[in-house]
Amino acid sequence: MSFKKLVASSVCTAVLCTTVSAQETKPSQGSKLQPTSVVQGANKTASPGRVSQEQLAACFALDNQEQIILAKFAQEKTKNKDVTQFVKMIAEEHQACLKKLSKFAPEASKEGYLVATQVEQSLPREGSPLAAASPSVKTGDVTAPGVDMVQLQRELAQQCIIDSQKYLSTKDGEEFDKCFVGMQIAKHASMRTKLTVSHRHTSDQLQQIVLDVIQVTEKHMKAAEDLMAKLADADSDSVAETSK
Repeated sequence: MSFKKLVASSVCTAVLCTTVSAQETKPSQGSKLQPTSVVQGANKTASPGRVSQEQLAACFALDNQEQIILAKFAQEKTKNKDVTQFVKMIAEEHQACLKKLSKFAPEASKEGYLVATQVEQSLPREGSPLAAASPSVKTGDVTAPGVDMVQLQRELAQQCIIDSQKYLSTKDGEEFDKCFVGMQIAKHASMRTKLTVSHRHTSDQLQQIVLDVIQVTEKHMKAAEDLMAKLADADSDSVAETSK
């Protein structure tokens, strides 16, 4: 597989995992997000059609949790010194972002809140407090169960980790490094977009935290792009050396 195809494949995988979750935080036209006083675990429910600051923060925390888990996965699999340094950096700095978000989303910021092997276990069962607490939304003449946005985001993140690890597990050596780094470029690009839009709807304190996370996201994206270029140069040098 050519280098360009590897990058394209990695980017497509990351975009598929992040597109739906990005749509979840998009408010309806003209709407304003408002806080609420009703607490449910890591999530504060808002009035129908509204998203609370705590819900937004929990979704941001889940994005950071996902990055940390994938970084640790890559750290165990890569043999490349530069990739090892890169994944160590993103794991540490996303952990620092979680610490900042913990003020608004203490539960979602805890280590172990997002575990890729517990997707099915995280689903609310019939009769469970979470299922009972889910609001109902009327669609025409039909009353449909409401969706807990944070729970949905959690399941999306968990499934994305599973799919990403499954895909990356089929790669080894240089091919793994290129696929992982390409995936990181796409994931951080998507995260930056989500944060940029969400920043317009955050309160003063959360707004500053989101700005800080945007800066970290842009730093990681630039580092991933530079690393991808370095991997490509090393690959070109290797091909040139072999052809001699």
